[in-house]
Amino acid sequence: MNQELTQATASDRLGLPDLHEISDLLLRSGLFCFRVASWSMYPAVWKGDQLTVEPASPTSLQAGDVILFHQCGQLICHRVVALDTAGPGTRVITKGDAATGCGEVIRPDQVLGRVVTVTRRWPWSRSGLWVGALARRVDQATERLTLLLVQWLQSIQTVRSYRWIMRALLSRCVAYYVGIPEGKRWFRYQRIRPPGPLVGHHRYHLVAKLAGIWVGSVRVTASGEGYRIDDFYVRLRYRGLGVGSHLLAVAATAASRSRPSVLLASIEPANTAALRLFTKAGFRHTGGLRGNQVSLRREL
Repeated sequence: MNQELTQATASDRLGLPDLHEISDLLLRSGLFCFRVASWSMYPAVWKGDQLTVEPASPTSLQAGDVILFHQCGQLICHRVVALDTAGPGTRVITKGDAATGCGEVIRPDQVLGRVVTVTRRWPWSRSGLWVGALARRVDQATERLTLLLVQWLQSIQTVRSYRWIMRALLSRCVAYYVGIPEGKRWFRYQRIRPPGPLVGHHRYHLVAKLAGIWVGSVRVTASGEGYRIDDFYVRLRYRGLGVGSHLLAVAATAASRSRPSVLLASIEPANTAALRLFTKAGFRHTGGLRGNQVSLRREL
């Protein structure tokens, strides 16, 4: 079963590429906690349960042990069903309690540790197996419903009004943050609610987030002529939802407090979508080029 990982002594999540860090954590602290993200070990382990893992050498493993191992870029927690010592080197055969068919055959160096304790996420989960069966069905139904919703959203992307529908649904869910420089490398971010006049700074970074996910940003720096947009980007899947227009509007609000009240930008001529967006936001061609880019200017 795939896992979401949390360090036992902190709340920072470790990604799947951090297998060496997980191994170091086990060796250093002796214990490692993670939360189960599937039902493949039901009924012994439920989705959402927290498991504690301790270091375990491959030679100490026995049939019946529940182990944490990595395979094909995923972290998996299954039960050892057999140890194959017939060939050159031991092979560990594992399988999920709820799985059907053949299990996985892994090498001993893929094993990260052995599960020693299980902490139920829900107190009522001890009421009986019927509770777990019901929770499992509800969770699976939710996953199917989510999949159908995603498929529906993908199917309507070809409809001409798709962007308008999504813009109406998501525009109020996007949160905007302004980053004020602290030192030479770091920014301190605070949410803008609602966008209004910002205290003038030499440079600042505006970020748009949807459900905590970064969807776009603009970096602005003061120059002798006014504020200049150095970097502007909106992720592909979120374009057309008004994120770029809102970021430019907030940048213009901040630039209006400078003297002269001018916002400058430079765009490659081939980037016609960006040129249309900036033109719609009130930028005008200056008639010149900045390197091989079109120079734009907006009076505020």
